[in-house]
Amino acid sequence: MDESIRLRVGRLISGSINAIIDKAESTSPEIIMKETIREVVSTIDEVKVLLGKKTIELRKSKSQLENETAKYNKLAEQIEIAISEKRDDLAKSAISRQLDIEAQFPILEDTISNINQNIKKLEDYIDALNAKEREMNQELQEFINIKLEQKESLNIESNLERAQKAFNRVNEEVDTSKFLKKDDIQLAELDKLTRDNRIEERLQSIKANKK
Repeated sequence: MDESIRLRVGRLISGSINAIIDKAESTSPEIIMKETIREVVSTIDEVKVLLGKKTIELRKSKSQLENETAKYNKLAEQIEIAISEKRDDLAKSAISRQLDIEAQFPILEDTISNINQNIKKLEDYIDALNAKEREMNQELQEFINIKLEQKESLNIESNLERAQKAFNRVNEEVDTSKFLKKDDIQLAELDKLTRDNRIEERLQSIKANKK
């Protein structure tokens, strides 16, 4: 099996969300998380390709073993016939061929066993990577939700702050005297004095008419 795949799978499976966030530094953790998920998906595809190749190898090895077994059994029948026909020379030739096939059996069986082990390991890799992808997608969504909640909280605080400032401005504008110039204040006082005098004159006039 490709050693680089084994190491990569081990690195991806052992990785954690905290390690990804620590690695972020100047880059957004969200971007790195998405890149890591893409790497997981890419690795799954590579492992599936290897699994397909190993499955083909297994089929070929099994087919070869079956063919050699069929040859071995056919030679056994031929040996019986040669002996019955008192053709020891033919029997010996068939036995020699049987010995050659027997020497291949352990190798073919070992090859099949190794391929099966590799297939099992690749299937385990795929299962583990699929689980990791689901886990990381969930963690990514939780990370995004937390960011949205924080943003909404900041917006609420910002809106409250703006509302408070607006309220303060209104309160300040109510006391208009602090924004009036000195001349404007004096003119306003003069207008009030004039109006008071007119009211007093009108009052005195009404009283005089009643006498």
